[in-house]
Amino acid sequence: MRTIIVLLCLLLPAMVVAWPGQTDFLTVLKNAGKEERLPIARKIYNDQLIHLDSTQAFVALNRINQWATNMHDIPLKIFSVMAMGDYHKEYYSNQRGGKALEFFTTALNMATQLDLKESEAEIYNNMGWLYYKQDKFPQAFEYMIRANNIIQKIGYVHYPYASRYLYDLGYIYCDFGNYEKAKLYLTEAIRYPFNNSLYAVRTLNTLGLAYRELKQYDSAILYFNWGLDTARAIHNIAWMGILSGNLGTVYYFLKQNDEALPLLKTDYELSMASKEWTSAANTIIMLADLDLDKHLLPAAALKLSEAQELIGRQTDRRPFVYYALQKARLFKYLKRYDSAFIYLDTARRVVNQLNQRRDALVFSQAEQKVAVELHLSEIKLLESENSKMVLVRNFIIVVILLVLIIAAQLIFRQQLKQKKNKELLTNAVTQLHYYIDSVREKNQLINQFKQEIEQLQTQPEQYIVLQEKEEIAAKLKQYSILTESDWNEFRNLFEKVQIGFFSTLKQRFPDLTPSEQRLLALMKLKLSKREMAGMLGIAPDSIKKTRQRIRKKINVQDDMALEDLVASI
Repeated sequence: MRTIIVLLCLLLPAMVVAWPGQTDFLTVLKNAGKEERLPIARKIYNDQLIHLDSTQAFVALNRINQWATNMHDIPLKIFSVMAMGDYHKEYYSNQRGGKALEFFTTALNMATQLDLKESEAEIYNNMGWLYYKQDKFPQAFEYMIRANNIIQKIGYVHYPYASRYLYDLGYIYCDFGNYEKAKLYLTEAIRYPFNNSLYAVRTLNTLGLAYRELKQYDSAILYFNWGLDTARAIHNIAWMGILSGNLGTVYYFLKQNDEALPLLKTDYELSMASKEWTSAANTIIMLADLDLDKHLLPAAALKLSEAQELIGRQTDRRPFVYYALQKARLFKYLKRYDSAFIYLDTARRVVNQLNQRRDALVFSQAEQKVAVELHLSEIKLLESENSKMVLVRNFIIVVILLVLIIAAQLIFRQQLKQKKNKELLTNAVTQLHYYIDSVREKNQLINQFKQEIEQLQTQPEQYIVLQEKEEIAAKLKQYSILTESDWNEFRNLFEKVQIGFFSTLKQRFPDLTPSEQRLLALMKLKLSKREMAGMLGIAPDSIKKTRQRIRKKINVQDDMALEDLVASI
């Protein structure tokens, strides 16, 4: 039954058109009826022109534009200009985003003058995507919502690209973490036919992601499977990989590793073959996570090394957070606690940066601005009446409307303030939980470190192997001795490596102060003056002065003789 639904979902509402090759597209348009030209031109662009290099693509689009001008086919002319902007948006959104905006603005002016609402909505949607790709989120949502206002007036059922538009809006809300609103638009999208079967796959995948993030796993599995069936039907290798991985992730969250493992491996293989680096990176990290569960440390280390290389091939920072957490976990098992701390702190910083990007107020700001402009345009229409009586009546209406708008704005601002406070509280609680988890992880590492030290203290010398001594010596060189507590921990560790050092020092040179003993201990570790100063929290010049005092006390001529003496203890 599901297969039948998939096939029905993918039926193209427009006539399926075939043409011999990319050089003959204009002949196809000339032979088509006027109502058929725009759907055919759209299909030519999506299937052929978007995949050409910029020179070929713009030659083709200019030919369509010129022919449409000669034929007085304004909708086709507007589409050709918009397609030029779309090409720039897809390939040059960061480098030459201004050029895309110029094309979109030109097309929008033509559509607005002729009151072509379908074209207006499509152009607004494209402008929203352009701003979104440039990380200009308030503008992106503003133009998306403008498009939505137009489409709602037309009616989704009458708008030929409703499924594509609803997917675009749903995807952005999902990307911003507003999964409930994403579900609303994406569920609406699958009610309408898709002009492009690839968008059916994307919609089903994004809907599955929204349900997965909401931990509604049964629904997530349903939509991921549906999307996977659709990807297989159109033989799209990249999406077969991505959807396999997303489905495997759900089983991973459910601790059903036997079901998860083959799906994740399929995702990695297909994503690598189709150069989907983000998907491949996420999947190889998850496979490393499974290796760590089984304490297969060399296998996990190898996979994380592959993940690091893949992360460098793409710009999405989210896979790095997962990578950093797994690296911290690996170093914890390897007892390299300092490295584990570094990766935990790095993951926390990146998470905070990503959270700042997802400022929930961007939605309400865009919605508020469009709503105000809508009210002002309606008032303008009232003021354009010619009759004096109508003007008087309209003045009264305008006053009433303004009072209502002011009251509504006051109420809206109060609600917005309450919503903002709630969102800030929710965000603070989330960050606090993350911070507590991070601190708890660090405390576990510290406690484990201390237990190992205590265990070493209870064992006789013959059980302390050379490798453990080297590990302790390496840790000593990274200590900060700023408090008496720090010194006591340092001294306990130091005595494990240099047994009897302090007792010998006290016997031979009883007049040395505690600070002078500390300096000699650091000299025993062969540290530089700058390193010793950093550990003790003092200036390098203070190290020099302390060494001079020590030389006078123990009657040593120069620093070289002092270092030889320390080495002999």
